[in-house]
Amino acid sequence: MKTMKNILLIPLLALSFLTIHCSGSDDDVPNNEPEVPVQTKHFHPPLWIQGTWHTTETPTTRLKFTQDDVISLNDNSSLNDQINKSKTTNLIWAVEDEAASNTHYNYTLTFRSVGGGPYADNKFKVQKINDTLMLRAPDFAYLIYYVKEKD
Repeated sequence: MKTMKNILLIPLLALSFLTIHCSGSDDDVPNNEPEVPVQTKHFHPPLWIQGTWHTTETPTTRLKFTQDDVISLNDNSSLNDQINKSKTTNLIWAVEDEAASNTHYNYTLTFRSVGGGPYADNKFKVQKINDTLMLRAPDFAYLIYYVKEKD
């Protein structure tokens, strides 16, 4: 009988030891929600991409790269303006992972909800083919070519 009490007592002590040492804090639980990004004031497109470009498939789809902005000429919207306007809303726009070289220009336009809700990333990656032609990295199932317009 004494052995039976000891057999029951050992698991009970182990369970109470674990319970005492458990923390009620969730600080150690990883948060899978991305952080609201730090906003970048301006883009920094390289010199070779600065100017107006249109796609070969839809010549009316036009982008203008300046030394510190990217502007959609379809609706005359500046990405810097959109980033600045978002500072007063719950959906923050930011430029992340911007990288430029003599042949490539990449950035990620990120949209994050201040309250931790939905988010999205729009990656823009282009490769210079020559002075008047660039290729956007595969966008879904096809490649997009841009032709530089004469100023």
